[in-house]
Amino acid sequence: MTNAVRYHKGIKVSEHHGTVEWTVEKIALGILMPLCVWAAWSVFTLAGADHQAVLDWFANRLNAGLLILTVVTFFLYVSLAWKVIIEDYIHKPGTKGALLGLVNLICLVLVAAAIFFIVRLALSSAPLPAGFGV
Repeated sequence: MTNAVRYHKGIKVSEHHGTVEWTVEKIALGILMPLCVWAAWSVFTLAGADHQAVLDWFANRLNAGLLILTVVTFFLYVSLAWKVIIEDYIHKPGTKGALLGLVNLICLVLVAAAIFFIVRLALSSAPLPAGFGV
């Protein structure tokens, strides 16, 4: 297969780059939709509940697992969406690479922090040290 650019009637023919990312984005969205409905329903049912009821909700392994899956899928989707935006509108290779790396780093840090706090709540761990957080 050659790397020559192909044209049809003066229009560049697609090279099929990004089809895997597009597919992953659509699968992530398909997984995320029912998870968001579940999360919204959970928030609605926990509205007005006391602190212990919320801790009991997090202590349920199914709830904690589904919440972690929701967070990971959401940030995967966000990362892919921002990748498309950056690739479409940023044309300098250095800037594009830096922004893609920054977006991926931010998403990774947020996923790690979310999983950390979900697991802490699920295990009913001790609060954070004084001066760290609220």
